[in-house]
Amino acid sequence: MKKILIVAGFGLALVIGGSYAILSYEGDKIEAATTTKHLVTQPVHKVSQAELDKAAKNFYEIEINVKGDDIFYYGMITMAIQKLEFKGEENYHLPNTSDSIKRIQFDRANLQYLKNRAVNLKASEPYQKILDKWLKGDFSNLENDYLTIRNLKSDPTQPSESPVLKVRTTEEEQKYIQHFFGENGLQINKKDWQ
Repeated sequence: MKKILIVAGFGLALVIGGSYAILSYEGDKIEAATTTKHLVTQPVHKVSQAELDKAAKNFYEIEINVKGDDIFYYGMITMAIQKLEFKGEENYHLPNTSDSIKRIQFDRANLQYLKNRAVNLKASEPYQKILDKWLKGDFSNLENDYLTIRNLKSDPTQPSESPVLKVRTTEEEQKYIQHFFGENGLQINKKDWQ
């Protein structure tokens, strides 16, 4: 009788443990499927060769006037202006700059072009890290990214105050895009980031 109770108890423990293991495993599969589904439903716009060719034209003016890593410095600073508002800025005119400053849209094609150039030219690590972050759509610390880029060319013995007033709101950024890049620019922004 004792033997039967022990075997029955052992059998019951196996059934309970087995049921728990199966249910836990199924829950993990469901969670994994949900996570995978979530990742799949977030499509990322692939940049075409035509878009990269257009981006090359956007940066041509900068590239012919600079050497080495400067393409990344000037290109990334110029694109960041779209997302940042600066102290003393009036009607998108930055203090102490020329009215003819080239504006380059902060879009995936321009970022991918710079990333491709960064890989080919073995650009400094800070440029590549920030480009990777931006290509993933991570703009969580944009002012700091901008200052990191800016500080790569500044005199480390002469620290300066940040010229950034704030990160533009979505509405403010859309007005900026409309002003410089028109309806086509708004469509590109929507396709790339929304």
